[in-house]
Amino acid sequence: MPPVTPRSRWFSWLMAVVVCALVVRAGVRDRGVITDHLEFGRRLLAGAEMYEPYLEDKPLHPPYPPSFGLMMAPFSLLHERSARWAWACLQAGALLYVLAWLRRALADRVAPHRTDVVLALTLGIGARFVLRDTHGGGGNLINLALVLAAFAASRDRRPLRAGCWLGLSLATKPVSILFVPLLAVLGRRRAAVWSVAVAGTLALLSLALLRFDTGSWQRWLQGTVAYGTQGDVFATPALGFPPFTWMNQCLRCAVARFVGEVPAAYAAQVPHFLPGLGGDLATVVAVRSVLSGLLLVVTAAAVWRRRREPDAELPLVAATFALSLLLSPISWKAHHVALLPSFGLLFAAARPGIRWPWIVAGSYAATCVLGEELTGKAVKQLLQSSYLVTAGTLALWGIDLWRGAIGARRR
Repeated sequence: MPPVTPRSRWFSWLMAVVVCALVVRAGVRDRGVITDHLEFGRRLLAGAEMYEPYLEDKPLHPPYPPSFGLMMAPFSLLHERSARWAWACLQAGALLYVLAWLRRALADRVAPHRTDVVLALTLGIGARFVLRDTHGGGGNLINLALVLAAFAASRDRRPLRAGCWLGLSLATKPVSILFVPLLAVLGRRRAAVWSVAVAGTLALLSLALLRFDTGSWQRWLQGTVAYGTQGDVFATPALGFPPFTWMNQCLRCAVARFVGEVPAAYAAQVPHFLPGLGGDLATVVAVRSVLSGLLLVVTAAAVWRRRREPDAELPLVAATFALSLLLSPISWKAHHVALLPSFGLLFAAARPGIRWPWIVAGSYAATCVLGEELTGKAVKQLLQSSYLVTAGTLALWGIDLWRGAIGARRR
């Protein structure tokens, strides 16, 4: 791998401004999801029932496993304001790591004088998602950094360290489960095994803190299975899992919107709503299952075909992040920080005489990253109900696999 290009002065100043702005913006804010995160950590340390109602008489974080509290436990020992600042610094550090990881990964694809421009454009097109994640105190940037750190360690032949990073990610957000078989197929089986072992150990640790009362774990497992297999996405989920909202940009919601029939209450939230095909529930579930299976099969085939070629790793990792967003039953806007590797690859492919990356990036920016502050709530709902972010994720998944398939290595 070529030497990593050092940062230019203007990029260093840019990142200093970005980091300071993100930390201050999050640190001075009141409420946000960080409040719930901290309570989750407190309950785990106290050995209390994890999902009892909190503040708004709603279950506390049903989609999160009890082991998520391990990440929040140290922060829950601090005063809430101090915890906000500390968590914001961790988020900013995760963002810096992600960009540093991309700098190294793109070293054989981007000329040195273009590297900082590519990273700045990557951050720019992903800014909306970064702002959403950091403002409320989310953990998606941190989860992204953990997965990338696992691949960096495995590439450097440190399987135990890789397993620790990915295992921590699995224990706190199991949506990263697709990266375990990816590591194994790429020839890093020890790292894959260690990741499962570490995740299991952390789950047992959380169970020990709960005094081996399995109630919280049983509730989470039952709710997760019920939520993931729920045919009608518009129906009220079991055990307090999040109800349908247009902000959820996962594949199953998009299929239900366009193939099935949207209830009147949700259709009324969207101006000039255009109904879908009106198919019955069985048709919606069948289409969803076929599409999900097709995405998995195509991804698996691409990974298997290029498993021994190091230059394919970055596009395959990026495609797996996109696939995770599509297949997860919950994909909020903030979750789409996972597309930063895809954005990096997209801009790395842009050069004189090659226009398609600029066309894709421009289309994505125009349709997927406009916020309510610019469009107004009505237009935001129209855009969300059109599932343009889902379509953009699907397009980036396809581009990443195509880049991985052709194995382009150009300067």
